[in-house]
Amino acid sequence: MLRVAVAEDQLDSREKLAGFLSRYQEEGGFEISYDLFADGSELIKHYQKQYDVILLDIEMPQMDGMKTAELIREQDNDVILVFITNVAQYAVKGYEYQAYDYILKPVEYDVFMFKMQRIVTLAKQNQDNSIIINGNDRVYKIRCSDIIFAEVIGHHVIYHTIDGDIEVYGSMKSAEEKLEGQNFSKCNSCYLVNFRHVQVINGNSVVLGKDKPVELAISRSRKKEFTEAVIRYFGGI
Repeated sequence: MLRVAVAEDQLDSREKLAGFLSRYQEEGGFEISYDLFADGSELIKHYQKQYDVILLDIEMPQMDGMKTAELIREQDNDVILVFITNVAQYAVKGYEYQAYDYILKPVEYDVFMFKMQRIVTLAKQNQDNSIIINGNDRVYKIRCSDIIFAEVIGHHVIYHTIDGDIEVYGSMKSAEEKLEGQNFSKCNSCYLVNFRHVQVINGNSVVLGKDKPVELAISRSRKKEFTEAVIRYFGGI
């Protein structure tokens, strides 16, 4: 599924983009969900790090697209930003906020479709390296590479990331399923370790991270399999 946010103050333009997304979904044969916002301030107010793409009008009365992009980038470096504008020169400034592309008004479907084909390709690549986690009242989109390890306590999973901890309801099985194929392995029944952050295996423990290293115990039953998996990841060195 492709998750899209549209921030456009003009109702007719907003509905036009929604119609284009629905048409592209039907023609492309894959699912697109989208949320519509009448202003940048409305998007920021409800923003959660769950979107793959944001179509962002530059000229909006309360909070323009540039300020909105600035605030989004403070929370989310991964979402694909695409500016909608009447003047191409305005969009150039958007690249300061790592904008991926821009679309000139009036938006025509052929141009929209061409842009979306490239956007979808990039979004799928990003999705392959990210997971979506549903919390109590929030949805989190996390890069797998940013997760240092996952810890299971009772019926909760704590994802320890480089940006802080995220705790959600879940089990070790659910964490393993989400992170399958992303170079994670259990060092014991409570911890699921990201090989990218392994610094050293020291006897019956593994040290993760550089700035604030964490040492986790390796169980006897997991030691051989876990150690061999780490060695394979680092190319046998």
